[in-house]
Amino acid sequence: MDSKADSAFMRQFAGVIAGFMVLTVALIFLARYIQPDPTGDANPSQGLMAEKRIAPVGSVRSGEAGAAALAEAQAAIADATPTGDVVVDGAQVYGGLCMTCHDSGVAGAPIKGSDLMKEREAAKGLDGLVASAISGINTMPARGGNPSLTDEQIQAAVEFMLQ
Repeated sequence: MDSKADSAFMRQFAGVIAGFMVLTVALIFLARYIQPDPTGDANPSQGLMAEKRIAPVGSVRSGEAGAAALAEAQAAIADATPTGDVVVDGAQVYGGLCMTCHDSGVAGAPIKGSDLMKEREAAKGLDGLVASAISGINTMPARGGNPSLTDEQIQAAVEFMLQ
């Protein structure tokens, strides 16, 4: 009895699988009939937009072309570099970045006008404090984290902090 039931189940199961296979083939032919050319673009601008999105960001220039491009870039930088006198205002420099740490004493930074600041001035002198500000000290980065500051601007900021 069990072998008859197993045999009937296998026939039914094989019939269901065969039915699914026929349905799959029919759906494939129906899809081909509805959309005969799946590679053609209905909208040509979609292809252009896709190429624009995957375009390389930059390129490598070597040889004469690279040297010419480098010279052009250096000339543009030289033209963009400001010439003339740089404004040296200690309050403005201090307010730009220094106050972030030195107003609240973050990471042990001496607070502007505090006794700790005066002790450090007595120990190092103005030149020593300026040298520390230029090269960085403890957790303070060189030039206070702004590499575009000149030595004169840093000295003005240190003098402002000592007031």
